[in-house]
Amino acid sequence: MVIDIHAHVYAWPKRQNKNAKTPFMSMQEQVATMDALGVDKAVILPIVNAESPAEPQSMGEVLYICDQYPGRFIPFYNLDPRLPRRPDLITVEDYLYLLEQIKGFGFKGIGEMTPRIYWDDPSLLKFFAACEITGLPITFHTITPEADEYGLIDELGFPRFEKVLKRFPDLVFFGHSMSFWSEISGDLTPETKNTYPKGPIVPGGKLISLFRQYSNLHGDLSAGSGFNAISRDPVQGYAFLDEFQDRLLLGLDFCSSLNNMPHISWMKKGLYEGAISQIAYDKIMWQNANRLLKLGL
Repeated sequence: MVIDIHAHVYAWPKRQNKNAKTPFMSMQEQVATMDALGVDKAVILPIVNAESPAEPQSMGEVLYICDQYPGRFIPFYNLDPRLPRRPDLITVEDYLYLLEQIKGFGFKGIGEMTPRIYWDDPSLLKFFAACEITGLPITFHTITPEADEYGLIDELGFPRFEKVLKRFPDLVFFGHSMSFWSEISGDLTPETKNTYPKGPIVPGGKLISLFRQYSNLHGDLSAGSGFNAISRDPVQGYAFLDEFQDRLLLGLDFCSSLNNMPHISWMKKGLYEGAISQIAYDKIMWQNANRLLKLGL
């Protein structure tokens, strides 16, 4: 079994992705890619935030795609916490009213959250409280204040995100993005935080410290950012996979049919060479997703 925790899938994609010069993947393209790579199921992460480089996607479209390919897709819901009401007026109960309905429709989580607001924004904290109560995990993209990018905002070392992890101990977070995974190494600087750092992983990385301290933090290994974190220094990368095998999940993040995501072949190679145990491999490839999303597989 293989579950991709991070997929973007459209029923009728039109708008081009600025980097790839193609639209995001259609449901037909995504299923073909899944079949070619041996992926059994994929989580659909709809895009809704204004800053994101993709077409906004409704919950209706996500459920339609799931209906078209029974058993292949797992629906996530998304919203912009700045939209429902004025930030000073919105309440946890407002979000609960929405999220209880979402769970009833079969959505298994929230994300990919990408708005350019700070982690400790009052409206966001109320949303997190509602997610913790309803048991819906969150996939997020994070970024620094000076970066011209999308994502929840924090500085080097995650001072704001750490406060959130501490405040909501029962809320499961799936971390993603360059700014997230670059923190695996202790030699990170503000200049390299939003990049794909190369070379050995230096002890003292804030991300490893957070993983050891907060059991609600999980890693979405998708995209070049997640793959770079585990492959740039294979010895340390395999050690990271082993230590946190219960909290890491395979993700791919195809934003275009032109992407190349080598995660699965790299994991299989590690398994074949004995660098990854069969137990850890199965957890990362599907069992953790099955447990955390309550799929019952």
